[in-house]
Amino acid sequence: MSKIIPFAQLARAQHLNFLEDKRREYQERQDYLARLSRLLFQIEGQLRQTEVQQLDVFLQAAKHFQLNLNLPIQGDRLAMQQAFTENPFLAGLSDFFTGRLTAEECLEKIDLVKEKQEK
Repeated sequence: MSKIIPFAQLARAQHLNFLEDKRREYQERQDYLARLSRLLFQIEGQLRQTEVQQLDVFLQAAKHFQLNLNLPIQGDRLAMQQAFTENPFLAGLSDFFTGRLTAEECLEKIDLVKEKQEK
């Protein structure tokens, strides 16, 4: 004859299986999050490196045109955004790089900035 398993034992086994399943689900998500975090860290590093290279283009242009260009501390995104909207040299160069100004128009803006700096 077969042995009868008490209900409490069946319920306990069901609870244990439930807990094991949830631990497995949690661990899979945790591993996925860890992989995504590493990927995000790598992408953020590449993003920062590219931003620095982009700023270097502006610094090279300022040096070429012999303009004093004081940029905010890197990482201060708000101050950097303000600098690009308030500084006519940076705004003009940005407009040129994005195709909103021709080279001739950009040079005219740079000449105006140079005149203001010389005064």
